Amino acid sequence: MLCYYGQGGFTHNEVYSMPIRYRHYHLKKIAESIEKQAEAINGPDNKTTNNKPLGPPLKPDFSTKIKAPKK
Repeated sequence: MLCYYGQGGFTHNEVYSMPIRYRHYHLKKIAESIEKQAEAINGPDNKTTNNKPLGPPLKPDFSTKIKAPKK
């Protein structure tokens, strides 16, 4: 998440070797920045009430098999 939302500010190796307290700090600052952007777009009275935490993208579901077309 830091690599994606950090907009190129972090590489995978930097985040991997970063102490956890620094990861939490940077994630908190990114969340505050996103909230400020949403407030600037929607106005202070129209804050979005999306309380879902940021998380990794959903993984594709490979449990259903696709049938190959018959020749």
